[in-house]
Amino acid sequence: MSLDRQEKALREFKQVIEDLVHLLRTSTKSELAYMCWVNHSRQQFVWETNSSGLPNVMFQDRVAFERHFLNDYKDIEEIVRLVVGEDVSKAKLMHYFEFVQARNLLIIPFINKGETVALTVLESEKELDQEAIHDRIAAYNNALVNVLDTYLEVVDLHEQQNEWEEYEKSIDKLDRRAHRSELMGLMLEEMQKYIPNGGVSLLSKGMESWNVVLNASQSQNPPNLGLRMEQKSVAYDALEKGHPIFTMHFNNNPRRIAAAEKRTEGATFAIPVLMEDVREVVVVCYDNDPLTFKESTKHKLSNLARIATLNIQSSFSKGDEHRDLLTHKYGAYIPEVWEAALNNQLERQRKGMAGQTWFGLITPEDVSGMRSKFRLDDLKRMQSDFVAMLNPSNFGIPGYIGFHADYVYAFVIESDNEEAVTEWMEQLKSKLDGGFKLSNGKYIDIAFRAGYTMLSTQTANAYQVVEKAKKALSEAVNNNEMELIEA
Repeated sequence: MSLDRQEKALREFKQVIEDLVHLLRTSTKSELAYMCWVNHSRQQFVWETNSSGLPNVMFQDRVAFERHFLNDYKDIEEIVRLVVGEDVSKAKLMHYFEFVQARNLLIIPFINKGETVALTVLESEKELDQEAIHDRIAAYNNALVNVLDTYLEVVDLHEQQNEWEEYEKSIDKLDRRAHRSELMGLMLEEMQKYIPNGGVSLLSKGMESWNVVLNASQSQNPPNLGLRMEQKSVAYDALEKGHPIFTMHFNNNPRRIAAAEKRTEGATFAIPVLMEDVREVVVVCYDNDPLTFKESTKHKLSNLARIATLNIQSSFSKGDEHRDLLTHKYGAYIPEVWEAALNNQLERQRKGMAGQTWFGLITPEDVSGMRSKFRLDDLKRMQSDFVAMLNPSNFGIPGYIGFHADYVYAFVIESDNEEAVTEWMEQLKSKLDGGFKLSNGKYIDIAFRAGYTMLSTQTANAYQVVEKAKKALSEAVNNNEMELIEA
């Protein structure tokens, strides 16, 4: 429906009400009839229309409840008869000027869904015989119900059409050539528009596990970045079955992603993303209200994932050696992913929606020594071993490892524990005390140096965060006594 047609429907609705009020007045032989809406949210009577042959009547567009005599009758469910001068004073009939002609009033309530939403008032100098005009009042109320229902149906159809028009816009945004991480991030933001009381999270394989790598910027109470997916979760079920899974949660079960997540309520819709039959990522959509996930909404969410996937697939060249969606060849997440996560967290922090998040860089102590001892193939396998071993979720800390440069890895940790980064490094050091076993079976002595910073509202973007971490890492590398330094 176009805007012109919607305005036409509203004009016609108002004209029908005006005609009905006029017909009610003339059929009951009243001198004045008027109808107003009872706006409880704004505490106002809002005048819709009036019909009269009197020269001294004028109505305001809206009047506060407490300033009008109808205030005492705004919740009535039956017709009320008033006598002017006895039940209501002439001074309170503020729509008259110079003199008040009315002696008798009938107040007719219009009830919709159990609430009095409008009042129609008949005023007459002569007494109004309520029984004699009962059939006319009943016909008026029935007509009012029908015309209101018809109008609301037209409006609802318009809103539904707008909803699908917005969906088409979402598809258009995704139907483009862009980096795969950008398309995934854009997909989350478009999906979030259909989740009013929840959020959308992206889980990707990397570091030999599946972890939350990105949340939509407007997600409410999202899982911590780096939260590791566990079996007996909705996300795992969707990945295992290879098709979307919808689940409602009862008594905190089942979990969306892992037992360590915050309280699980409402419902979850998990969508696995497959490329050439390989499960690359899973999108977890959740909302406190299960009714959010109408069949049409689930269709939109699934289709947005499909459109994004097809556009990503079209960007891959034939013969690509590395086809992992969001990870580097060593299993660490690509910079575009963790940079997007940092920017989203900064935006969320500025809105007071995000908790404590740290970003840092970590590197082995003696890189030049390793390069001189091992062959190139061994060094490549070694970097994959390092990424899998550094994974914070191995130590019970929500976080993940990203690729920054050869032998320099980024880490993102989000936790309520203020000592999360320190505890991770301490556990890491303890694990490496007896040497580190490589995937080829060999043991090496290895230690790591790291520099990190906590995200804050004073930081403008991901670039500034990375620069702070670089300075802290440089200081840690040059400091013989400190293995971990915070900027």
